[in-house]
Amino acid sequence: MTSLVLIISWAALGVLSGILLGLLTRTLLRTKPFSRWSWMVATVLTGLLFTALAWRLNWSVALLAYSYLTAVLVPLVMIDLAEQRLPGAVVLPSYLVLATAFGADAVLESSYDQLLRSVTGMAVLAAAYLGLALAVGGLGAGDVKLAGLLGLALGWWSWTALFTGTFLGWLLAAIVRIALRATGRVKSDDPMPLGPFLALGAVATVLLSATGP
Repeated sequence: MTSLVLIISWAALGVLSGILLGLLTRTLLRTKPFSRWSWMVATVLTGLLFTALAWRLNWSVALLAYSYLTAVLVPLVMIDLAEQRLPGAVVLPSYLVLATAFGADAVLESSYDQLLRSVTGMAVLAAAYLGLALAVGGLGAGDVKLAGLLGLALGWWSWTALFTGTFLGWLLAAIVRIALRATGRVKSDDPMPLGPFLALGAVATVLLSATGP
């Protein structure tokens, strides 16, 4: 059973992380499209997600890894919504952080099969998205990098999580795209950021999955 102390302290850590990452996001944005309320919502959202992760995962390497991933996904989503880009300065170091966490857990728990699945998931998603980007376009380098990162995270959880999270992200993107076109807010050739949907699909899969990593 998850400790109430852990949940409360992790929620506070989430809020603090949201504040610090909000400051980082401001330095990465080339424009200033968000109001003060937007930053407050992002900070509260980070705290709520940390709370849910602590309740879901209890104290574990998985809690550290997925909390870090969630924390960086929030500013990435904001930047992608505002400027349709996913800065490598945030995405690329995250590979190292997650790989280190998963690698340490593999050594401590002898869970090398999980580590292999994680690395394979990363390679599969990165290759698939790169192939899509080269074949049909519509995806940027940031989308490919983010896909690999999410493949690393979801692959560690399970193959089911990898495929479910990926499918859910694309499904959400398709639903929103259809709704925006139906209401005349976008045209058929208008670009739409994919990162927020990939992130939402991954986080929802982790929080709602019937099984643990």
